[in-house]
Amino acid sequence: MVPVPYEPVLIVSPRYADDLAAMATAAGKVPRLERRPDAAPARFAAEPVRVVVVDARGALAAGLTVARALGPSVESRRGAMLVLLSRSDADASGAASEAGATSVLVSPFGSDSFTNALALAGRHAARLAAAAAAPLPNDAPGADRLTGLASGERIQYWLADQRAAGQPAGVIVVGVGRFAQINTIHGRDVADRLLAAIAARLGPIADAGLQGGEVRLLGRLTAAEFALGVSGAAAARGIDALARRLLSGFERPFAVDDRLIHVSGRAGIAWDDGRMAGEPGAVAAGLLREAAIALADARSREPGAVARFMRDDVGAALALRVDLESDLFRALADGDIAVLFQPLARLADGHVAGAEALVRWDHPVHGRLSAATLLETAASAELAITLGRHIRARAIAAAAAWTGPLANLKLSLNVTAADLADPQFIETLATDLIQAGLSPNRLIVEVTEEAIINDMDAAAATLSLLRRDGVGISLDDFGAGYSSLARLARLPVDTIKLDRSFAAGLTGSERERIVVEGMIATARRLGLAVVAEGVEDDVQMAAARAAGCQWVQGFCVAPPMDEAGLAAFCAGRPQVSVA
Repeated sequence: MVPVPYEPVLIVSPRYADDLAAMATAAGKVPRLERRPDAAPARFAAEPVRVVVVDARGALAAGLTVARALGPSVESRRGAMLVLLSRSDADASGAASEAGATSVLVSPFGSDSFTNALALAGRHAARLAAAAAAPLPNDAPGADRLTGLASGERIQYWLADQRAAGQPAGVIVVGVGRFAQINTIHGRDVADRLLAAIAARLGPIADAGLQGGEVRLLGRLTAAEFALGVSGAAAARGIDALARRLLSGFERPFAVDDRLIHVSGRAGIAWDDGRMAGEPGAVAAGLLREAAIALADARSREPGAVARFMRDDVGAALALRVDLESDLFRALADGDIAVLFQPLARLADGHVAGAEALVRWDHPVHGRLSAATLLETAASAELAITLGRHIRARAIAAAAAWTGPLANLKLSLNVTAADLADPQFIETLATDLIQAGLSPNRLIVEVTEEAIINDMDAAAATLSLLRRDGVGISLDDFGAGYSSLARLARLPVDTIKLDRSFAAGLTGSERERIVVEGMIATARRLGLAVVAEGVEDDVQMAAARAAGCQWVQGFCVAPPMDEAGLAAFCAGRPQVSVA
């Protein structure tokens, strides 16, 4: 398992190949240089190398494209891939890991750091090669090579065998929390060893306390999920307690090299007492799916939660949610999330100031789903930050390409609490603007009171940095929370958008109108622009104008539309600045 000295290393770098080759040589490796990224897959196929260095410094998109192209080949060769990132691209560590990187190194770095990174990559490749050469535990088919446990396929066959033998059986699926974060921060090598450590701890727990006639089989389903199949009449009485014992294994940190890594666990349970219809294989697959649905329910609760699948309306709703989560992963990869734009107009003359980017999900089965459904699904699938980055990048790229009547239009983007909590939020937003070529003063970030309420000071600091760089800040859904007026003095905002309930209040009782008009007057005295949102008819439009709103948005102006519709709407309409 020790890396071979003078082993060849493929270095893919269009700019710094010579410098990297010198460092690789000093580290005792034989560099093979490829300066053309598009030729890297063919070069890797032709070279007897197991370690690849992909230099993405200063060219993140191109580097990730190379990594994705090489990833399957490197994995099939049981090799390792080190991706080099610029300091400004440090947030791309997660994307690099998803593209196939086993480790990343962030610039600036010296020869010693590069040597250490190469050594780690070599050890990872050596470990994979040794595991592949070793016989499977007990020579059993269907074993997971990383952990030595049963594979997901073997677990399913085992459950089918229990059903065919007439034995009642069930399954516990254990989900590991924060695994994607560990993988991003520490790299795949550390994440793999963490999984092996978890498997080693869960094994003795799974084998302990067997009741008369009870049989169990522990396996690994995916990167961050383990499954324990249980069979026998006695198992039904103790499966909940068994799940809690498995989760007790996460109460202590796991030692990986010189690190102590804390992760949490949650569990979902499904049980078949013979009432499930179908062939044994179909029943086994159904049990695993039901346990996954129960795990999704447990993931919405605190760490250590255990949930059972219930065959009722609640279970059906959870099943739909799990299906949507799975579909969302594919939709993001395939670009199936629709980005629409709703214009913002000046009340005095109808001149257009900008457009707000809104998202809809065109689901192939359920049709167009609302933004609320999309955001809820992203949150439950731990994809909120990924979705936010996806939407912002697409909307910014679209706005940068606008011409004709859209050329100077401002773009408004909604920002969630998850986005503000992302430590790389400002950096990724700046990268999107630079790569697209959109000036920051054409961007308005819309943030709700709900998104900032948990940490007002941190939110204010983040928004201040954006505002310093020229980005406009709008407080969305203003008035929907509490103490909104008091917060205006603390937040670096340029615009407030009245919650749509207040648009209705403009034509409500005298007391409602007094409240709304007072809020508008206070905001204008602070020098803020005021937008009436959700205006749906001419009566509300007139009331918004009378109350002192300068801007209006809603179906009375225009519904959300695609770029072609937005261009047609703006044709012949003068443009003005909202600020």
